[in-house]
Amino acid sequence: MRKQDKYICTGVVVTAGTVGLIDYLQQTEKLKKKGQKITWENYKGLQAFKKMAVFGIVGGVLGNEFYKWESDEESKKEFSSDNYLKKILAEENLNKNPEKFRELKQITKEVKTVLNEEFNNDLVNYPETIGSLGKRTAIVTTYDADIVLPIKKENQFGNLSNLSSTIHDKIENRFDGIAEVKKSRKASSLIFRGREGVHKIDIIYGKETGNYSTDKKLNLYVRPSFFWQKGKSFKTDIRVQKSLLIKKPRVREAIKLLKIYRDRNNLSIENTLIDQLALEALSVYNYGEEFSISENFEICLDYISFKLCNKRITDYANSNNNFLNKIDESDKQAAIDLVSSDLVKIESNPHYIKEMFQK
Repeated sequence: MRKQDKYICTGVVVTAGTVGLIDYLQQTEKLKKKGQKITWENYKGLQAFKKMAVFGIVGGVLGNEFYKWESDEESKKEFSSDNYLKKILAEENLNKNPEKFRELKQITKEVKTVLNEEFNNDLVNYPETIGSLGKRTAIVTTYDADIVLPIKKENQFGNLSNLSSTIHDKIENRFDGIAEVKKSRKASSLIFRGREGVHKIDIIYGKETGNYSTDKKLNLYVRPSFFWQKGKSFKTDIRVQKSLLIKKPRVREAIKLLKIYRDRNNLSIENTLIDQLALEALSVYNYGEEFSISENFEICLDYISFKLCNKRITDYANSNNNFLNKIDESDKQAAIDLVSSDLVKIESNPHYIKEMFQK
């Protein structure tokens, strides 16, 4: 909940609650003078409710006015949005909890070894690490490991559906009693409970479409949502996913901030879409120029708001994949409205950026 909403809600709750209590005490006192005790039968609940509703509205207005006054006073103080965002990044740095990060890396290494032993004859190469850890865009509050198993075109599993179910079953059997195994539409997930906390590792498996060693392209199987539906195939380019952000520290920095902003405001925008739009935004607007961390963040927000209004955003790793098909219309509109509103408020008061990242 944003600061303004908290102030309004607090105003409503405090005034309505106070008025309700006073009314109750007044009714109790009146009945006491008549020699009666207050009960559910003689308590005038509708009267109390009306008073609480009226004064609750007044309290909400007062709460909002106090918020505006406080914001106005705060806007007069010296403030650096760049320093504030750097502080946010420091809070979300993986080194904030180095022991947990090291434990996840060790578990991931061991899982890759096990997977290589289990599927060695059918693998094009050793299991690879992909995702936010590989791209160096992970944040400490929500990060896990992603492993891809590139399966040879000629393998023992047969079609994609059978490949998907057989590999999942083998993973389930191999890690039984060691980790909790879950099945998602495109992957198998391992949940480990280590000394430093809970760790999640997603294992993605697909069949090479050509020569994976050179083109890094895989055909994945997407499991159906319901048993009466058919599964689908999904092509992806692992090279694009892994190389997208190489030697782009400013973009990675902006992506981390966008993820934090998304998570703290409960927006439904997936990581791969954030990666791609941030790269596009800073390529289009920052070409040949260097901007500050806060300017880069605002540029990305503005670009995301603009792109979400389109009908299609094509996935770099699969030209047939439209990212917007995965976002519910109401979630998309909520993201557009919030981002647009935040950008307007930042323009009038740079301090407002603190409210955008409020936990």
